[in-house]
Amino acid sequence: MTSLNNTLQYGPYVLCGWRVESAIPLPELTVWSEAREWNADEAIRIQLQESSLDDTAVGFCANSEGGVSLRVKGVAGFRVNPGADYVTVRPEAGVDPLLLRGHLFGSVLAILCYRRGLFPLHGSCVLLDGEAVVFSGASGAGKSTLATALVRRGHPLLCDDVCAIDLSNPMRPMLRPAFPRVKLLPDAIDCFQLGVTTTYSQAAQGMKGHFGMAAIQPIEAIQQPVPLAAIYALDAPAGDKMGRSLLRGKNAFAFLESQAHRGWMGRNLGLHNQLFGHIAMLAAAVPVYRLDRARALDRLDEVACLVEATHNTVCMPAGQELCQETEQFEGGCSL
Repeated sequence: MTSLNNTLQYGPYVLCGWRVESAIPLPELTVWSEAREWNADEAIRIQLQESSLDDTAVGFCANSEGGVSLRVKGVAGFRVNPGADYVTVRPEAGVDPLLLRGHLFGSVLAILCYRRGLFPLHGSCVLLDGEAVVFSGASGAGKSTLATALVRRGHPLLCDDVCAIDLSNPMRPMLRPAFPRVKLLPDAIDCFQLGVTTTYSQAAQGMKGHFGMAAIQPIEAIQQPVPLAAIYALDAPAGDKMGRSLLRGKNAFAFLESQAHRGWMGRNLGLHNQLFGHIAMLAAAVPVYRLDRARALDRLDEVACLVEATHNTVCMPAGQELCQETEQFEGGCSL
């Protein structure tokens, strides 16, 4: 017997420019301003379904009608309808709500992006001088940690994990903000001395703390799309080298392809051409830099200084870039 909760008692919220109404609370999201205009195409409804998951296969499945189902064992089953305007959530008994929302704002959000014509880039994003700067890379590369260091210096957080990029104008890619929440590993939480204000949930690398950035910076959440100025490619930090170098052509394309959030899902949805086109447009329009930084967390401020100091060069008109393809950085500064 299946029971569907159609009472959308929470919200409306705003997520990546969409108006979200939900049967479950989504405290990470900011409230939709009723003064803001919207149309039905922007709306997403999240429903709660109470039923057994025993007969539901674990994993990802796209059906012939265009709907998508995702079952995460121990967490929930999720279904996205063909129009990507309804999401059905079937939680498993006793699941941590924080963990459930982590998957909702991760894989499910990526599915919504693919279905709605956006490119979901795996990364963390902050606002620098009115433009978006994304830190992207494999899990554990320090994306969220570096973003937090910049937030502590007064730069608003735009999103973490899934960065929704709108390429409807190929010459001017826009970042659609999600919500000002970041996930950090315990060593970073200790470095930033955030322990007393942090809650924890399970993660691929053990326990990650989910920390509301509003507690660091009392900055009003950004809801409107902002121009995307640069993407920084991060590997796990090693040694003491500090600097950035520009990735060109196929190297930029290959990195962006590797960091499409759940890119295999986009391909399984039959969106090969859309995915290829978005990556090609993004590589052509936005500079992608490799960022080298020291391993020690106590040198994070130097890395933040490097990003701040070089950001204006990212935004210069063509022909006025720095002469050096590789820039080295020395020196330090403090909060």
